[in-house]
Amino acid sequence: MNKLTFNYHTHTKRCGHAVGEDKEYVLAAIKLGIKKLGFSDHIILPEGFEQEGIRGSSTQLEDYLQSVKYLKEKYKDQIEIFVGFEAEYYPQMMNYYKWLLEEKIDYLILGQHCYLEDNEFHWYFHKDSPVEDIKKYTDDVIEGLKTGMFKYLAHPDLFMHSQASFNKELEEQSRRILKICEELHIPIEINLCGGRRRNYDGLTYSYPNEEFFDLVKDYNLDVIVGMDAHDPEHFEQIAVDLGFEFAKKHGIKPLLDFDIK
Repeated sequence: MNKLTFNYHTHTKRCGHAVGEDKEYVLAAIKLGIKKLGFSDHIILPEGFEQEGIRGSSTQLEDYLQSVKYLKEKYKDQIEIFVGFEAEYYPQMMNYYKWLLEEKIDYLILGQHCYLEDNEFHWYFHKDSPVEDIKKYTDDVIEGLKTGMFKYLAHPDLFMHSQASFNKELEEQSRRILKICEELHIPIEINLCGGRRRNYDGLTYSYPNEEFFDLVKDYNLDVIVGMDAHDPEHFEQIAVDLGFEFAKKHGIKPLLDFDIK
């Protein structure tokens, strides 16, 4: 049986599109055999940068931190718990991120969904997004990783969510991402959020993407299997098996342990 002993990609209902109580995620992780659990909800930004249904409001920051702190102590004999965020690279927020890392949280992972320009959020991905959007995504991922603030790159192949097929232009952007991760020794993630949909709905889902991960063999990279849990029920063996089978298919040996701090 495939064993996943750590997961640092765990959301909470504060983001507006996840369900369940924080405690339920912990208990589900313990039941699955997770030894290290990180909460990494979509980053809570300062007042004035709300995205309803996407991330929690600034008023929820302390509740999030205190809840995880309480669970960390309560279940310390059964599981090691960390608190962080899944965050986009927003140049305007780097001082805020630095403050969080120094004063409030254990880690950040990079999950680039949109960019911030003129105090407005803009999504890279929509149906048949042009290659210019994918290049913008890649540029921002690269700049984000260069800051040194992010422990690993979540769903690096998320851009395939907007594409009907893989082509040479997408391969070029993929290789740019893989190259910078190799240079900076930053792990990439096989994301089980897309994998769960593929398994349950029978879809040829966009990520984890077959063509993207076919390229990984050309680079010296660490790979993480990440639950990207939005529901306590996502902590189940069938999802873990899916991730490890996907990795094996592409000649990848996922990390069996990883220290997030």
